[in-house]
Amino acid sequence: MSERAFVSVIVPTRNRPEALARCVASLAAQAYPRECLEILVVNDGGVSVPKGILESAGSVEVIDVPHGGPATARNAGVACARGDILAFVDDDCVADPGWIGAMVTRLTVHTDAAVGGRVVNALLDNRYARASQLLVTHLYRYYHEEARGHLPFLTTNNLAVRAETFARVGPFDASYRFASEDRDWSDRCLLASRPLVYAPEAVVHHAHPLTFASFFQQHFRYGEGARRFHRRRADRRGTRVRLESAAFYTGMVRAPFEAEDPEALRVAMLIIASQAAGAVGWAASVTGD
Repeated sequence: MSERAFVSVIVPTRNRPEALARCVASLAAQAYPRECLEILVVNDGGVSVPKGILESAGSVEVIDVPHGGPATARNAGVACARGDILAFVDDDCVADPGWIGAMVTRLTVHTDAAVGGRVVNALLDNRYARASQLLVTHLYRYYHEEARGHLPFLTTNNLAVRAETFARVGPFDASYRFASEDRDWSDRCLLASRPLVYAPEAVVHHAHPLTFASFFQQHFRYGEGARRFHRRRADRRGTRVRLESAAFYTGMVRAPFEAEDPEALRVAMLIIASQAAGAVGWAASVTGD
């Protein structure tokens, strides 16, 4: 794969025009040949995307689809993409100028892999956003750095894969309306003998403002999606539903202190609350069966 591979960047969005404008501007400013790049914004049943966003970024295609959730929106983007490489980023993220180049470089070496980059919290004054991002950072560190050597999933707000690999794995499962479609797709990627590679040099900055109520709702939905994912993974692999070890959860609570968060104790309590919210979401999905 040449360094000048054609890249399709797919951005699902719904009613966040200001965040989308920042995201698209960062994609238009990539240190990558513009003629080798297309930006596909998929409007997930929201209000019309303001024309000013498109004009400021040059050539941007908008795909309007009925509201079906981010998995459905990403699949619609893939269906329209012309790229050798598919890159995914969310509308509330801003990509570093070298993001696409870093992804292409990794996929030049790991031609059959899916590559996930590093996500950095952009809202340093929002403890809920810090807690939420620390959870993901803990997951990546736990699996990749602590003698395990592999990742079980990559987040879809910073993901790239060759189009032929995506076709082999299949589309995102649209039955996951709010969460866990990334975990499900990653698991299917591994089952298709396609490795998941972490690329910390491919950075996006995530700006998702949260309150306690939206933080709790977010992790409630994660719990709902997690139960569906664990059941489907067990069915695919012919195993039992299994959760992580106690060490995994204690490490999660330690994460704010290890990161020297200025509100480490409060953030640790939020992480505990996130797991409680996830447990409630898991239980609610059981009663809904």
